[in-house]
This record gives sequence, C-alpha cells and structure tokens, in this order.
Amino acid sequence: MNVLDIAVLALFAVFLLAGAYRGFVHTILSLGAFAVCLGLALLLCPVVENAVKADKDLYSMALYYTEGGELVKDVELSRAPVSSLSAEQLSGVMENAQLPNPMGPRISENIAREAFAKQGLSSLGDYFNQTIVNVFINILGVLAVFLVLRLLAGFGIGVAEYARRGFPRLHGLDGALGACFGLIQGFLVLYLVFLVTPIVLIVVPKAGNLIDASFFGSFFYNSNWILGLISGV
Repeated sequence: MNVLDIAVLALFAVFLLAGAYRGFVHTILSLGAFAVCLGLALLLCPVVENAVKADKDLYSMALYYTEGGELVKDVELSRAPVSSLSAEQLSGVMENAQLPNPMGPRISENIAREAFAKQGLSSLGDYFNQTIVNVFINILGVLAVFLVLRLLAGFGIGVAEYARRGFPRLHGLDGALGACFGLIQGFLVLYLVFLVTPIVLIVVPKAGNLIDASFFGSFFYNSNWILGLISGV
C-alpha cells in the first residue's frame, strides 16, 4: 500500500461518512445528479472540443505542450505517411512509445481510418500529435462540463432537500442506506478522478511507477470505463 492507496481509502471514508450523515434521500439525489451530469458531459464534449479547435491560438498552444510526435522514437518513421507503414512497423512504434490508455488505441483507430487526411495531415508524427491533443482536450472537456453541471445540480438538490423537510425519515435505515450509496458515489467519483491519469502519464511519465505500485491506482485506471468513451478525433 502506498500513498495513493491511502488517499483513495481516505476518500472512500469521506463519502461513506458523508452519506451516513446526510441520509438516504440526499445521497441518492447526489448519485443521480452525478450520473446525469456525467452523461451530459460526455454528450457535450464535442462542443467543447470544437470550441477549443476554433481558437487557433489555444489549439496551437495545446499542440505545443503535448508534443505527441516526440513519442515516435524513429525520426524517419515519424515523418513517413501512415499509408506507407506496414502493420509490423506500426506495432513496433506503438510498443516503443509506451502510450497510456486510451492514447494507443485511439492512434491506431485514426491511422486505420486515416482520420486526419481531410486536414492535410498524413505523417505518423502528425497522427500522434493530433490524436493525443484531442484526447487531452476531450478529457479536460468532460471534467470541466461535469463540474459546471454538478455545481448547478447542487442547487437543485438543495431545493429538494428543503422541500422534503417535515417528511418522515427512514430513522435507523436512513444513515445505513446513505452510507451505502455514499460509498457507491465515491467509487464513481474515483473513476472520474483517474480520468486525468493519461494526461499525468504523458506529462510526468515517472508517475506510472506510483500508479503501478498502487492497488487502487491500477484498478481505477486500467478498468476506467469512462476513458473508453473518450474520442481521439
């Protein structure tokens, strides 16, 4: 167990105790708000991506700081058109690049479809650059939209809590059910927290050692179903 595991257990404890204190109704409303806000954030993600791409200065800055093309170790292959590369060459490049999930699969998908051909991009380095920056933008876009929507939903939950005053509580079960659903919410929040792992691993590759040595870190990163929904185009 390392510091990351301790932090995750502490977060679980916070959600469990908060659920027990606030009770079943508040916690189930919070859990429902989480699910709705996450769904909307994923649906609205393309809007955020298009807005960022429309700002040429902002998009150029994002490309500059990600520098995905540098992950292709072979300079000649980096400059080669993706259509000219064999499956063996691409496999070797991917293996040497050691890309975090979902960067590798998204790059492979984009190369197979030549997704950036209409933009006049054809080299392997370009495909690395464009895919990685798009994944970055989409991850940050989902998180930003989720946080805004969840903040707004918090007001709705507050109104609902105020409206139910005077209604009978579940007494002994209220705290127990609240704690259970609080734990579930904490579980889902951790998937959202570990959504930034690919960004961290690209910017600070050594952070991979910390995640690999952590039971919870490896679990929430490797089984992160939200990452599977992040687009690379």
